[in-house]
This record gives sequence, C-alpha cells and structure tokens, in this order.
Amino acid sequence: MRRAVIAGMAVAVLVAAPMAAGAVPLGARGTVAPDGRAMTWRVSYRLPTDPAAPVRMRWVAYGGAREDRRLRRRTAGEVTLTPKGGVITFTRRVPVPTAGPISGGFCADLDVPVPGMTAAPRSCPTRPTATRDQLPARVPEVTLIGDSVATGLDYVPGGRATATGRWSAIVDVKVCRRLIAPPCPPNPPSALSVIRSLAGALGDVVLIHVGYNDWGAVYDIGQVMKALKARGVRRVVWVNLQSIAPASPGVNAAIHRAAGRYPWLQLADWNAHSAGHGWFVGDRDHLTTSGAYALASFYRVEIARAIRALRDPPAPRAT
Repeated sequence: MRRAVIAGMAVAVLVAAPMAAGAVPLGARGTVAPDGRAMTWRVSYRLPTDPAAPVRMRWVAYGGAREDRRLRRRTAGEVTLTPKGGVITFTRRVPVPTAGPISGGFCADLDVPVPGMTAAPRSCPTRPTATRDQLPARVPEVTLIGDSVATGLDYVPGGRATATGRWSAIVDVKVCRRLIAPPCPPNPPSALSVIRSLAGALGDVVLIHVGYNDWGAVYDIGQVMKALKARGVRRVVWVNLQSIAPASPGVNAAIHRAAGRYPWLQLADWNAHSAGHGWFVGDRDHLTTSGAYALASFYRVEIARAIRALRDPPAPRAT
C-alpha cells in the first residue's frame, strides 16, 4: 500500500510499501528542504506487539540530479530505536548537492525481534547506485509544461516558486508552444517533444497547460498520454482554458473527454476557477499581474492534489 501525506502547501510527499513483514506504516515523509538541496525523511511504524528491547534499523539514502538515470549512494547508517506504545519513529536529513532540481530517496531494513514479526526482507539495493523506482520513499518530482499563458509565472516576482513550492520541479514554459502541431514563431518545441526529450527526468506528476495556440482537430491528448505512460509518469494534471479564449471550445472538449477516459488524468478546471475575474488582458488569453499570481496559486493547489492522489493511484488502463 502506498501512502502520501501533505504537511501544508509547501511540503511534498511520496512513500511506498513498508520494509518489514508485519510492520504497518503510520506515515512516511520525503521532503525537499527549503534550500532545495537536501531531503528529509520521517517514518513511523506500529509494531504487532510492543517489544521490551530496542529495535535496529539500517537505512540508506540515494540522491542526485533529476537527469541522472542512476542515483548515487549519499550516506547510510544504523540506528537503535526505542518503541513507545509499539511505535518507532525515525527522521533523517541528507544533503543532495546538485545544480538543478534534486532526485532521491531512502530505503531501510528493519529488524524487529518480537513475537508476531518475521525477519525483515532486505529492501535496500546492494550497489552504490540505484534507480529511483528501487527506493520505497522518494522525493516527489513535478514537471510543468506550458505555453505563453503559463509564461506569466516569469513576469511576476516569485511566480515559479508560488506555483511549485518546495517540490522538486522542472518548469518548461514557452511562447507559441502547441501540444503536438508545429509551433508558431519563435518555434519552441511542442509539449510532446518536451516530454520525449526529458525522458527519465519527468518525475511522478506532469502538469500540462497548453492549448491557446492550438485547435481541437489537432489536439491529440491520446498521443501525449501514451508518451507519458511510457516514461513512468503516474499522475497528469491537465489544465483547461478559460472560456473567453478563442481556442477554448475544441480544446476544452478534448480535455474533458480525456478526463473521462484516463483515470490517472486529473482535470484542473481553470475555466471555472477564473470565471468572472478580471485576470485577463485585451487579447482574452494572457494574464494581468493578479491573474499570473492567481494561476500560480491554482497550479500549486492542483499539484498538491495530484501528489495526494498518489496515495492510492489507479492503474492506467489500456487505451
């Protein structure tokens, strides 16, 4: 069973299965520190009985940059934990020096010599490097792909930080971007091209807000979802267009159809959220300063919702 916990709006979480037979996870937390160059893990276990003796846990931390296919072993250790009411809790903060957004996580082997619990299976990789999917507790990773409307994040102070908080985030927003079709000048890569180029660095959640330069007939969400699934993305946040935008009818119809088709696609209804607000300039697409801040906050809420949904992710169905 997978569990995710959001501690406020600025902390991101992704955890996986318990490491010891019979141990029930009370909660686990993998967070990116405010400096963006460290990760902190806090895990608690409820034991089947309350042992009289302390419990040993061996842990390993792996980390690196988002583009690294294999993460390097950063540090490891062994701790002795004293149960309180049958619960043991462990916290560790590990620096991850890298120039860009970090990737990484933890694993642990828990030895609990108490009745009702068998010897713990060994979950930690034995090599000095590991792939991200080998780690039971991981820093959540987010990728945000947008067109010129999303570039509003760059025209207000702290726009990107408001949108992505402390999550390990890659933001790729470009003027004249289209979903799949060839772009208009200055000819940025399409959203699909970005997805293909990032490959293993896409992460768990991808937010897409593209369509203002598109039209319904070429807005092929199925092709994009296929590419995302092939690259291991677990949750897609797809932002629709405000209804006053000229491209909105066909694009929004395609997005709403896709939301009913893919259980791992989360519709982010910017159209409803922005209705009635004076957040748009004369072209009815782009944003005023207040609109840019509103969009950044909207992204942040939707990303938090997507990460919470990873707790019990639906299995992507064949399409």
